[in-house]
Amino acid sequence: MPFCPASLPLRIKPVLALAALCLAGAAHGASSDLTLYGIIDLGIAYERLDGQSRLAQRSGGQTLSYWGLRGAEDLGNGYRAFFQLESGFHATDGSQMQERPFGRWAYLGVAGPAGELRLGRLWTLGNSWGNKGTPFGNSWSGAAGATTLGYNDGDFGAAGRSNNTVMYLSPTVNGWQAGLGYSFEAHDSAQFATARHDRVLTSGIRYQQGPLAAALTYERLNAGPGIAPQANASVNAPPKRNASNMQVVAAYELEWVTVHGGYGLLRHPNVGPSAGYGRVQTYLGGVSVPVSGRGKVLASYQRATRSSIQGWAMGYQHDLSKRTNLYALVDRIDRRDSHLLQTMAGIKHAF
Repeated sequence: MPFCPASLPLRIKPVLALAALCLAGAAHGASSDLTLYGIIDLGIAYERLDGQSRLAQRSGGQTLSYWGLRGAEDLGNGYRAFFQLESGFHATDGSQMQERPFGRWAYLGVAGPAGELRLGRLWTLGNSWGNKGTPFGNSWSGAAGATTLGYNDGDFGAAGRSNNTVMYLSPTVNGWQAGLGYSFEAHDSAQFATARHDRVLTSGIRYQQGPLAAALTYERLNAGPGIAPQANASVNAPPKRNASNMQVVAAYELEWVTVHGGYGLLRHPNVGPSAGYGRVQTYLGGVSVPVSGRGKVLASYQRATRSSIQGWAMGYQHDLSKRTNLYALVDRIDRRDSHLLQTMAGIKHAF
């Protein structure tokens, strides 16, 4: 939707700054644009965790709630400058997620005939391209592939989002696209020397054309000095290790069903549920079946080996319009020392 700076609440300091930016940009003519967009997702969930239960309102049952600003300017000769700022929030109480104003995306880029170059806080390719291994993608609460896939453990940036990143994305040719990124400091370290930072390489290649979508991604952490906060280590924890994560995912759309599958290999993780293990393999798969023209049924199973995480899920989505849908989900996640069963229903609206 078009965005008008005058409609912004001036009491909100970060948004006030963006309004000033928008006003300044508008003075340069009609070749630039700014869009306000987002998702609000709210529902009711019943959960049982290790013998205890609760009934609660939930934000982000299907998709985490967020709002964002994106804009672009035509530079001529096939080039354009563009940016994206995206902020997650809890719709139940309005509080901020990711511990920062723009924790989901914050980048500036330039695009041209040879591809795109982006700089800022970006999703690793394992995160943004790794969602084809399950019909639930990176959403739907515990049904998400992020429950077991290694990009989400934290070594490569919190929840697969890395700070201080420069990334190149190639043009798409006959369905193929490649990407390569490097983070000078994936987390929030304020150290000076380069060698004292957690540097992350993210790379990938994907194909999407016709009924087939597939991706191969790889991340590697070149760890700075420090102690690994390992959940499965002794009190005398070793220094952080150089972790890596490889994922291959695919989806194929048939006439009456879409089949999903994926595999991940995480090595030497320092944080997350797999911390302390040398090698963790992930297997996941599922199906999505359209029903009644406006609905679809989803089902999946996923398992991580050494960390002993496994889960199954069944969901239903019913579209009320292009931007609003109802959903329902039942999923169970079993970890080494906990067992969670979730049942929820809600509504999602995109703007």
